[in-house]
Amino acid sequence: MRREKPLPSGPARRYHALVDTDHIFHELFRDHPEWLRELTGLPLPPGCRGSSRVLKHLEIRCDLLLEPADPADPCYLVEFQLYHDHSIFNRVELARQLLWKLLNPSRDCRRRDFRPREVRTVVIFGSRSELPSSHGGCPPTSLLFIDELLESLETRRPDSPLLAALAPLRSPLPELEKKAAEHYDRIRLCADLPGEDREALGEIFRNLLLQRFKTKTYEELRQMIAELTPLHKTRAGRDLIREGIQKGREEGREEGREEGIERGQRADILDALEIRFGAVPEGMRESVEAASGQERLRELFRAAITSATLEEFARDL
Repeated sequence: MRREKPLPSGPARRYHALVDTDHIFHELFRDHPEWLRELTGLPLPPGCRGSSRVLKHLEIRCDLLLEPADPADPCYLVEFQLYHDHSIFNRVELARQLLWKLLNPSRDCRRRDFRPREVRTVVIFGSRSELPSSHGGCPPTSLLFIDELLESLETRRPDSPLLAALAPLRSPLPELEKKAAEHYDRIRLCADLPGEDREALGEIFRNLLLQRFKTKTYEELRQMIAELTPLHKTRAGRDLIREGIQKGREEGREEGREEGIERGQRADILDALEIRFGAVPEGMRESVEAASGQERLRELFRAAITSATLEEFARDL
């Protein structure tokens, strides 16, 4: 629910009550409810659709509404609350009742065989310091805290790209500036994510950086996250190199042929190029696929992770 947000004081300032942070969380979890499930442990079923819903009766906007495909599963109304406000639970309960009425029309409620759709509410605070003292008498609502959620996620999955994307929410500025490039590399080099998901998390990370470092220009932030840093100079890049070499060896052992090793090497070259530069031109892809010889392919892999541009790699190709 959108309102003008006062600047925080005391411990809450650590989480910065970022101006217009609600839309960042909405963008993050609207298309990827599974990331919210990973972060919070909420029992969200597969097939949830995320949206921001305006309840026109009172012009109340919900931060995030998750609607499972199966009408038998409950909907989740999620609010992100990064500043202290005693009215939050009253507003959430009012939104829940209006939403329940919207999802369960009166004509259906009169049918004996009708099963009303349940609406569960979740409020995610930056930290416990933002929890109003008046929360005790409010209707049942799941209360979660970003600092505790991120700490738990770091214990369960220290290499999670989601953890890296949300790092600006909890890291002190000096530490964040020092480790920004490492966090960003963990996102853009995550082989488990499709390219569009890496880009989505990368955009969230950059937006949060912009909100934390308000005096820096976008170009200064690009330099901070070392978008043009050669892969072999970053820890994540070195991990990628080791994984690529190991991947090629494993494929070679599985197939027991020289072709298997070289096939793995070619795949590693193309993976490195796609991670660093995005889509690889078809002609360049064909040239990589046509290259042969393990030593030659090793040279091309080194060029793929050290070249500053695709054009520079093409000269080695």
